[in-house]
Amino acid sequence: MAAESTVSPAVRHAALFAHDDLPDPPPGHPFQLIRRPGYAIGAFPGGTFGTIAVTAIEPEAFDGVLADVRAALSEEGMGRAVWFVADACPTGLLETMLARGLLPSDEPPFEPYVTAMALVTAPAPGPGDVEARLAASFEEFVEARRISDDAFEMSEADRQAFEARSRDLWKFELDDGDYRTYVALIDGEVIAFAAAIAGANATYLSGGGTRADRRGRGAYRSLVRARWDGAVERGTPALTVGAGAMSGPILERLGFEPVGRIDCLVDRFE
Repeated sequence: MAAESTVSPAVRHAALFAHDDLPDPPPGHPFQLIRRPGYAIGAFPGGTFGTIAVTAIEPEAFDGVLADVRAALSEEGMGRAVWFVADACPTGLLETMLARGLLPSDEPPFEPYVTAMALVTAPAPGPGDVEARLAASFEEFVEARRISDDAFEMSEADRQAFEARSRDLWKFELDDGDYRTYVALIDGEVIAFAAAIAGANATYLSGGGTRADRRGRGAYRSLVRARWDGAVERGTPALTVGAGAMSGPILERLGFEPVGRIDCLVDRFE
């Protein structure tokens, strides 16, 4: 018999539908978020794609939603949309989207699907020689993002879009806000990064990666624990994540519980 889940309904929902739990970007933040009934459109100015987090779209309403998303992203000069559709969405929606020509993601930084996971008990700490903490300087922040770009094989255009606004983004890191960047260091050298967004019921792990030449040293595990400690300090002792093929097994060993599947579909309309 399977063990009874310890994940509350609120945290489970936050894992499946992260944008329902997460705050809007603060005023002046470069990331743009447009909330509509049943979905949210996200875009980073100058980037090549937008993201659509689906909560509840009825299949018969999808054509109108698709037109709205394409129009909104076209205004930003984007011709690609990546849709995230949880298996808890209305029945038939995924099939309708595929019938309209959307395809499973086949290029970085996205995978065809991720596993929605949640953690509600403290994970094991990392190795003693790895220091995992919030980025303490603009230089550490920039190095973290460079590791992120390499780990997720970001395009040159998307890298440049971030670099052009890195100073603006760093200002929000200094405000102890909801959007935070963590780093892992060995002997004072940044070797890994992790990002987190604090939500109402859980902290969402919005990315993580280690330099290729420093993998296997426990940096990823250390950064999970650092973000857990941050969530506990905020009074929301829970982590959620959409885990890919590489991170999923590691997170499950750390105690994360799978709660569902989220398909990633791409719409190209250039």
